[in-house]
Amino acid sequence: MNISDLRLELENDLSWRLGELRHLRNRLLAGAPMREWEAKSMRAILVMQYAHLEGFTRNALSLYVDLINHLSLRAHEVHPQLLASALAAEFKELAAASAGQASENEGKLTRRAKSHVTFLGRLRELSDDPLQIAAELAVSTEMNLGNDVLRRNLFMLGIPEDKVHRSQYVAIEFVKTTRNDIAHGSRKEVIPPSLFEAHWKKCEQFMNDLARIITTAASEEWFRTAPAVGKPGGQGA
Repeated sequence: MNISDLRLELENDLSWRLGELRHLRNRLLAGAPMREWEAKSMRAILVMQYAHLEGFTRNALSLYVDLINHLSLRAHEVHPQLLASALAAEFKELAAASAGQASENEGKLTRRAKSHVTFLGRLRELSDDPLQIAAELAVSTEMNLGNDVLRRNLFMLGIPEDKVHRSQYVAIEFVKTTRNDIAHGSRKEVIPPSLFEAHWKKCEQFMNDLARIITTAASEEWFRTAPAVGKPGGQGA
């Protein structure tokens, strides 16, 4: 995975997702004045829009992780949150060891002590071996893609959260909440077409901006504690 591969993958993924959303919008809303847009049509579009927002975000961040892994960096070369991302599985095991029930042959304190030793052993390995981040653990949308989940994922990969405009966080939260309300059967009222239209545009802009942010972050190596030796401008294309 290099910068050119990353850019192409992002462009291809973004193209088909936006194409599908625009096709659905044209089939359901085209030809009708905004004031006559049906709530059921807007709800259907919002559900699909959320699916593509979450899918594209997860894929884009996972591609970024793949590029970082390809560089075979050492722990001291990356920001601490990247190291924490590489230890995602171990953090889960530590939490499970503290919260789980003790077995008949092993008490809770013993299990916790063993998990601490295992964690430190893994930390020692990461100090010596190339860093590898499991994207399926580091890039998490298990709580649904919203404001906090997006900020958390960006932070854990060393991408400043202010690279995403505040209005886009608001739009993503709106789509997530509305999608959940629809799924739970509690969103049956009319959605103001002007509100739908505003968030539609912001969410589309978000996906375009995220592709640009990921490409820039990879090119300028935002994940490094310092620029690579001999590469003052980053990896380049």
